[in-house]
Amino acid sequence: MRRFLCLILLLAGGLARLSAAAPDARQLAGSWRYDPARSTELSSWGALRLVITVDGAHVTLTRQFAAGRRTFDEVTALDLAQPVNIVPVAWWPDNRHIGAYIGGDKTKRIRTELLDGGRLLRTSADLVLATQQGERAVNILSNYQVSANGARLTLIELRSTRNDPIVYVFDRITDAAADAAVGKGRAE
Repeated sequence: MRRFLCLILLLAGGLARLSAAAPDARQLAGSWRYDPARSTELSSWGALRLVITVDGAHVTLTRQFAAGRRTFDEVTALDLAQPVNIVPVAWWPDNRHIGAYIGGDKTKRIRTELLDGGRLLRTSADLVLATQQGERAVNILSNYQVSANGARLTLIELRSTRNDPIVYVFDRITDAAADAAVGKGRAE
């Protein structure tokens, strides 16, 4: 009986340590509106809304692009507890004017890291893009960082195919305000 009790106490202590170490990305959760004055241009898109949902170690990044009546949602579901997430990619919405499209096996292999007490989500995505010149392996390092007051999110992307970083600045908004802006293809 004493061994059984000791085993239960050891298991309970181990589970408590595991749950304390679980990633907590709740500070990133919310709806975020693109600020064009502080950001890299969206190419041919007129508006971008970023919606981040968090359920324990599961984080979903939804980028909602709009230009007039044209819209596209890119949904990336991540499990922060996994060393690599393999995410299917239907279409690559970034820089669509340059003729680069998703290629290869039409997936992204994404590694994640949660830093700064959950205020910074770092991802490293490997994918293959198809161009007129052939397929090319691309790596995209992304930092999603929430400001200390929680009102602003800055996304910095470093792409292996670009010399300059891409910087998107977002302000936290309510869902109703975000729906109105994206529905009209505007960033405001």
